[in-house]
Amino acid sequence: MMQYKKMLLLTGSILLSSMITLNASEESKSKEKTAQAVASLTEAGNKNKAEAGITANALLKNAYATINGLKKYSFEAKIVNEDDLDGEMMLYLTHHYTVSVERPDKIRMDVRGDVDNRKSYMNNGTVTIINADKSTYGQVKVSANINEALDDLSNKYGFAIPLTQFLYSDMAKDTNVPKEGFFLGEVFVDSKPCYYLAFPGKEWDIQVWIEKGETPLIRKIAYVDKMAKGQPRSMISINWDLDPKLSEEIFTFKAPEEAYKAKVLTVEESKNAKMKAKDK
Repeated sequence: MMQYKKMLLLTGSILLSSMITLNASEESKSKEKTAQAVASLTEAGNKNKAEAGITANALLKNAYATINGLKKYSFEAKIVNEDDLDGEMMLYLTHHYTVSVERPDKIRMDVRGDVDNRKSYMNNGTVTIINADKSTYGQVKVSANINEALDDLSNKYGFAIPLTQFLYSDMAKDTNVPKEGFFLGEVFVDSKPCYYLAFPGKEWDIQVWIEKGETPLIRKIAYVDKMAKGQPRSMISINWDLDPKLSEEIFTFKAPEEAYKAKVLTVEESKNAKMKAKDK
């Protein structure tokens, strides 16, 4: 699987955007404020480089290595995506995720938000997704290992589980962020001191806030899609629980009474069905 796909699967929806135009005066003021902010952060970053002692890229890999090394953990995430409303204005779509992971084969993910409301279960090679009203669910067989199961869902079924960068166990090795990252100093996120990193790229700009200390957890991460009109942004905020009390029950799906089990097509089956429909 392409490395950027692992990092950029946010809510599983396609983001559209509109161009926001500023007049010359506003644009000049905006650029001036941005330049001042960047200069201030860069100065702070230069002062703290000796303390960090490693590159921005290495700091990010260390953060993913921390997550990759966990056998059992939970986290809550809030994702805010920009989305275009028919070119009229930019909307902000918000989703709240509750996620529990028990390696090597179990994930539970609940999401409530503006356009996505469902529960997902991964348990020893079986993935089940049920909608919020508990009336319809789909179930498929995948590889037992979480890494391979996530790849199966994407490659075989064309389904993207959100927040996969916090679910794979090989992100520390597979992260393909630009090596020329910027270390912008130390800031606070939810009262926790964090290293502020920036990774500009041709297609995506990525900013990451990593908690300072022996357990370098990612507390916030932001993306800018530079290839889309208006360059829409996405922001993820995360709260971690590294010692959760997880029971087997939360990973076990039990179909509600009268719930309808929908047929799930593979990517190939979906293509064939569309071709047959065109031929009729």
